[in-house]
Amino acid sequence: MASAVFDRREGFVVAVFLVSLLAVATVFVTVRRASLDVARRLPSDILAAGEESVVVLDVRTESWDASIQRWRDVVPGSFGPAPAGDADALTAASVGGSVRASYLVRPERRGEFVLGPLVVTREDPFGLVQAERSSTGGSDVVVTPRVVPLLHSELIQASGEGARHEHRMSSHPRVDELIAREYRAGDPMRRIHWRATARRGELMVRQEEQEVDPAIVLVLDTAAGEPGARPDPGAFELMVELTASIAVHALGAGFRLTLVESVPRDTDAARRFEPSQSADVLTRLAVVEPIRRDEDTPDIAAVTRDVLDRAGAPVPVIAVLADGSVPSVRRLVPIARLADPAVAFVPPDDAGRAELGSGGWITGVLGAGRTVSDIWNETVLLDPLVRERER
Repeated sequence: MASAVFDRREGFVVAVFLVSLLAVATVFVTVRRASLDVARRLPSDILAAGEESVVVLDVRTESWDASIQRWRDVVPGSFGPAPAGDADALTAASVGGSVRASYLVRPERRGEFVLGPLVVTREDPFGLVQAERSSTGGSDVVVTPRVVPLLHSELIQASGEGARHEHRMSSHPRVDELIAREYRAGDPMRRIHWRATARRGELMVRQEEQEVDPAIVLVLDTAAGEPGARPDPGAFELMVELTASIAVHALGAGFRLTLVESVPRDTDAARRFEPSQSADVLTRLAVVEPIRRDEDTPDIAAVTRDVLDRAGAPVPVIAVLADGSVPSVRRLVPIARLADPAVAFVPPDDAGRAELGSGGWITGVLGAGRTVSDIWNETVLLDPLVRERER
């Protein structure tokens, strides 16, 4: 009987000890909650889809202690596996008052994302209790669409008149706008500048124009389908990647680009970008999404016509369309008269392509399984030998 009582007391003491130990361990990992002071360094806060970038993670050592056993940084699923590691490796890499780690990300989708928070796992010295603690906040990043280098197209370049083209001034130019240049075959005799001719000893003509960067209009059809229709995200992403690739290609060739979204996200349906603003146009395309058109929204043809009217002269127009049906493209047919050239990339629809072609449009086909390079090359390259060489 006494033995049984003793055994019970001993068991009770052991139980109390274990519970107390567990309580102490719990307090150890939960009460000491120094804030995590985290900084992330990236090459830029604008990343490119499909390209690797290095993220450097710095944590102030004042907020780091020996109870931290593991860490992981929360990243979107499209960036790849969540980076994680043992705390010992970070402690060994301590530099200048910071615990440091670095990892690679490879975002696969465009858009706006947040890297973080940093999550650390703390453990008591006995290994009984673990608890996670997160840093506050994260790092905002923008992932731009994939950009595919495109081959040079004489069709577009010739229409844009090279790296620069002439923009006609007022019919009553000021004296300082009268620029003399060498006579070229075909110049009208009435434009001969006799004073400059006498001074130079060769025929000179008045040039009542000034040179500006050539212009190009790029139209992206952002209209969502009819209510109840099932959208195809892959098709829209192909449209965005093609648009981004054309935009970077045109800006790199010296064109001023006007980007038209058929259903505007804000007050401006059209935005203009200078040749040095490739990053800006990609940032805008990073967050574009299909939008349902309302009754007050002008259609894509009206917006494009307004942009071309303000251009004052025929310029290249490239349209990337979500709907290639005859009723949809019919409104765009007259635009070809204002463009030089007019190029449309449309979903597979023979009747719609025929409708556009009859109005003077050059058409290319958007389709699943086709690359941006293939779509571009088969549509705008003039030399069949170049097309064959690229296949």
